[in-house]
Amino acid sequence: MLPAAAADPLGSFVRAAGRAVPERLAAVYVVGGVALGDFSARQSNLDVVAVFDPPLAETETAAVRPAERALARAGRPASVWYAGWDLIADGPAGDPGGWPELETPLTRALLQEEAIAYMGPDWPVVAYDDGAYRNWCRRTLAELATGEHGMMVMRRGVTPLVLEAARLALGATTGRVYSKSEAGDSAISLVPHHFRRILQDAVGYRHGATTSMYWGPFERKYDARQLIRELVRAVGEA
Repeated sequence: MLPAAAADPLGSFVRAAGRAVPERLAAVYVVGGVALGDFSARQSNLDVVAVFDPPLAETETAAVRPAERALARAGRPASVWYAGWDLIADGPAGDPGGWPELETPLTRALLQEEAIAYMGPDWPVVAYDDGAYRNWCRRTLAELATGEHGMMVMRRGVTPLVLEAARLALGATTGRVYSKSEAGDSAISLVPHHFRRILQDAVGYRHGATTSMYWGPFERKYDARQLIRELVRAVGEA
């Protein structure tokens, strides 16, 4: 069952998309934290797959984009993948490397197993490959450590970064899809025990805690950076 924080915005989005491109919206799936039972009022945005039949042309997608404003919550924009049935069922032509928006192996895994159908078939036909998912997790984790933004961590970004890194590391080593909270609890199996504190701190904050186990933000950010490096190492050795 969808929380009201998701259901009400989705209704507004569907109505607005229907006005922009009448009688083409075939299905809407909610993925991400909502689908995994890990919706955080503090941190979660809405991740949505909108299926149009036939698929939208580029100009039509541009016309629908303003409907996404209805999905924004707490100042955070939604992530929306505009797809057609064939793209979901057949998959992309090869590995595009930099996956656009939500069109990732993680989203495909969620569509296959966990997605909540706001409208449309409960179980769409989805192209999914375990190897592609593991490789994507491995590559994306490495990008968190060495990518365009390096290891700069803003204070409010520590918890999402720690939990996303944990989820990617576990996905790369196990092939499973973890929620961010579950990943924070489970990733201690990949790293030395002294990293338990930063993982527990991140999970607690996601669940609504207002205090940290750290004296100050600099130590917390340092431990986050060290954890991500250790997760990259653990994945490389797996």
